[in-house]
Amino acid sequence: MLVSRTKLLIWVVGLPVSTRAFSTTSWKCFGLTTATRSLPNIHDKRRFEGTHPIRELLHHQRSLQILRMSSSAVESVDFLCVHVFVSVKPGMEEAFKAASLANARESAKESGIARFDVIQQVDDQTKFVLVEVYKNDKAPADHKLTDHYNTWRETVADMMAEPRTAIKYKSLFPATATGWDYGIAKLE
Repeated sequence: MLVSRTKLLIWVVGLPVSTRAFSTTSWKCFGLTTATRSLPNIHDKRRFEGTHPIRELLHHQRSLQILRMSSSAVESVDFLCVHVFVSVKPGMEEAFKAASLANARESAKESGIARFDVIQQVDDQTKFVLVEVYKNDKAPADHKLTDHYNTWRETVADMMAEPRTAIKYKSLFPATATGWDYGIAKLE
């Protein structure tokens, strides 16, 4: 079966895909040349050098994403990462989680914030870490002026078993702003 340069019918999944989405390297994982792109007969049960062509293509795309996150060809970033450690009183975990997630949802929308993650310790549900990644030195102060932060601070003040602590870090990897981006995925 010969495949035109404009459309490709992937026989493994049966979906039409534009050939422009495939690089020369991607075609190689199908065992095809760029001059004549022919796929095996659908009844041909051969494996392409022992690997599944779709899996190889997805692996290749993920490798390119990681390369873009650390590429020296792209301008690197110097983000400030703050880990805020919180211990809440037993029985307050769900209320703290709800308030913190509401704050995180709004914080992630701020222009000076690259990421705002809320994580909970597995073996002690009263322990949380807020992972705040700021794009510049001014962003933490701007964040503390927002309504959602002040609402969070007032809401959780009595939930804490002890005062929260924070440690500041300099980001090393991902080295580009794209690497910190949530992307187009829905955050919940």
